[in-house]
Amino acid sequence: MKKIIFPKIFAVDVLSKIRKEIIIYISIFFILWIFLFFVFPYLFPYLIFPYFKILKGEPLIFTSLEEALFVLLRASFYLTLIISFPFLLVRLWKVISEEFFEPERIFFRKLFFLSFFLGILGILVGYFLFIPIFLKIFLFFGRNFEANLKINYFLFFVLRVLLFSVFIFQIPLFFALLIKEDFITEEFYKKRRFYFLGFFYILSILLSPTDFFIQLLLTLFFFLFFKSAFVLAKFLK
Repeated sequence: MKKIIFPKIFAVDVLSKIRKEIIIYISIFFILWIFLFFVFPYLFPYLIFPYFKILKGEPLIFTSLEEALFVLLRASFYLTLIISFPFLLVRLWKVISEEFFEPERIFFRKLFFLSFFLGILGILVGYFLFIPIFLKIFLFFGRNFEANLKINYFLFFVLRVLLFSVFIFQIPLFFALLIKEDFITEEFYKKRRFYFLGFFYILSILLSPTDFFIQLLLTLFFFLFFKSAFVLAKFLK
């Protein structure tokens, strides 16, 4: 199988172009951050929708006058980062790809497309599946107490779960790269498939220690991720 050949992409002229793109990105980032700060109150109900779906009638609270302001600043910052970061990657890719050879350029174009698609899929699954599951798990431990959650803790819990979900959905791509470079082969997997299943189940226990059904569901999730990596590896060839 043909290996990836990396050309010299850190020449002075290339680094100069990268610096220019980063400066442009920072300028656009602050403009978008200001815009999202003012429209964030309209977006906020969608971020806390899973909470009110599970705990109906339980309001979120803040305990200091400046807390709500700083929550808006930080949350709009992270939201701006999520929205604008793909733009930075595209701009940097446009600069760097000119220094690659054509086969490597095609490969990284496919890699970026798959990573972006899996990231969007991860956000959707995280919002509609992972957040409700994690809420039920953590509220299970607090069932003997009255829920009175602070708005900043919950909001950043949502953002962390979404980030976690995006990271999890990059796992098939990581395995696909290992398969493409022959670090993992079909023969290696067939001989050790039960070890992989055991590893995925242990990982599921760590993520969901209280619910056996969710453990099996997560194990199936990770197993399907791994199997899909073989399909992705063929697409990357």
